[in-house]
Amino acid sequence: MKPMHTEPAVLAGSAQAIAGAAVELEDGLRALDATVTSGNPWGADEPGSLFGAAYTEVLSHALQTYDSHVQQLLGAAEGLADWAGQVVEADQRSEELFRSLHGRLGG
Repeated sequence: MKPMHTEPAVLAGSAQAIAGAAVELEDGLRALDATVTSGNPWGADEPGSLFGAAYTEVLSHALQTYDSHVQQLLGAAEGLADWAGQVVEADQRSEELFRSLHGRLGG
């Protein structure tokens, strides 16, 4: 079995890229929301009201779903950033331990 190797800088960079994608998606969703929820282009008559109610329901669900994806991306970015920090901390603790042992052995 090949040992696992991680690069904290790569993890941190990936976290930033994913967070950036989440922010871009969120900005796009806000712009879309502002565009598709303004006005009442289907009219106020009975057919227009029925269509508008269905449209609004579907639109609301779609926007909630996309927002959920934004939150998932942000969570993934946070997880990668935490992982990168844990790797750095573990490497630092290992280095300190080896220096301490080396000093005790008269190195």
